[in-house]
Amino acid sequence: MLRNFSRLLAFTLLVYANSSFASDITKAVTAQLDVPTWISLYQPTYLLPFYYTEKTDSTVYQNATPDQQKLNKLEVNFQVSFKVPVWHNFISPNSTLYAAYTQLSYWQAYNNSPFFRETNYQPELYVENKLNLPITNGWQLKFVNVGVVHQSNGRGGALERSWNRLYADAILANQNWLVNVKPWYDIHDASMGQHNRDISKYLGYGRELIAYKYNRQVFSLNMRNVFESNFKRGAVQANWSFPLSSHFKGYIQYFSGYGQSLIEYNHYTNSAGIGIALNDWI
Repeated sequence: MLRNFSRLLAFTLLVYANSSFASDITKAVTAQLDVPTWISLYQPTYLLPFYYTEKTDSTVYQNATPDQQKLNKLEVNFQVSFKVPVWHNFISPNSTLYAAYTQLSYWQAYNNSPFFRETNYQPELYVENKLNLPITNGWQLKFVNVGVVHQSNGRGGALERSWNRLYADAILANQNWLVNVKPWYDIHDASMGQHNRDISKYLGYGRELIAYKYNRQVFSLNMRNVFESNFKRGAVQANWSFPLSSHFKGYIQYFSGYGQSLIEYNHYTNSAGIGIALNDWI
């Protein structure tokens, strides 16, 4: 099974590396599915067929996998993220109310009986305020957004993980750089208190993102709870994307820290993956 899957993946990557063929395929699929043009990508959307996790939290998966299978360190990781405008000119001519959805999954595709070990669902509603306010030396304050987001794994019972947050989102950029500071406030509800009352201790109260674009390549560093925890319980994720065709990017990701997924929010691990992406932060 692994050999066949690897051959199929290699063929797929070679096919999509051909720009003209990828363009024809994308246009055909879009036309066939009649994808509305008002739906756009939000956070990076990617597929990492080869994703290696150094150490999962074996205690949370005990007696919770099909046929009591052990977890494979090599798996498939993918994320889908999109947004839809709900109300233009919401507060001012430069503000728009958006609904967005992001889903992150870890698929044990190389196990004897493949299964999803974890999926995180993240719907959100936010107001985008487009400013383009000049600061200095080509830098602009592009956006200041505010929103509310729910994130959970939908497991129920002892494996349930969920939390709700209010956030502000400031985005600064120049020709090649993007800096994003996103503080949030977690809403303490009954579900959070029952299943993961200390989640903020590990996932923090905000995110810092730095991205740099160079010759169609994008290098980004995503940090969470690094400074608040005095470098004790933070997480760092580094990404590198590079062009494969007019529609697809090569994508390499490295993660180190706590909260790789919600079910392991209080577990430390290192992981890395390689695959393809449709978009990046810039």
